[in-house]
Amino acid sequence: MAQNNHKLFYIGIGTFALTAIGVYFVYRLTKQSKKSTRRVTRKIDLSVFDSPDVPGSGNCMDRRLLMMLEQLEMRTGYPIFDWINSGARSEAHNRKVGGASRSSHKIPTCMAVDIGVPSTDIRNQLVYEARNIGFKRIGVGRTFVHLDTDENKSQYVAWGYPSGRRPDVNPFV
Repeated sequence: MAQNNHKLFYIGIGTFALTAIGVYFVYRLTKQSKKSTRRVTRKIDLSVFDSPDVPGSGNCMDRRLLMMLEQLEMRTGYPIFDWINSGARSEAHNRKVGGASRSSHKIPTCMAVDIGVPSTDIRNQLVYEARNIGFKRIGVGRTFVHLDTDENKSQYVAWGYPSGRRPDVNPFV
């Protein structure tokens, strides 16, 4: 009888240990998945997206676009928000810079940015990482990258500048 009690004791200890280990691993997995679904984690200065002729217009920028830009900055280590050339554009400013009449930059759409790049290598890296993050519309200039989240336009496309030119690098082929 005493031998059976010892067996039950060891079975109980083993069951407890396996349960504790299982709980620990489930806890670790949930903790990691919460990290990967984080939203924008820092205050972004939206004035970097302002149209030069409309102060405060950067406030209209698409929040999903901002989250994706933050991911791009975190993955590449480059100061993406310091490199913004163009974000929101008034109708007048869009005409002045030769933007498309249906530009995703235009207020109130505000779903596009142009990011200035210091080198071709960095430009190419940003293009491929932008695709990996989920950008489906990428314009490739010599000194900048256009990214937008406008789902009312063709998806999984890349283009070069001047408009209609083949891009130097196409992440979708």
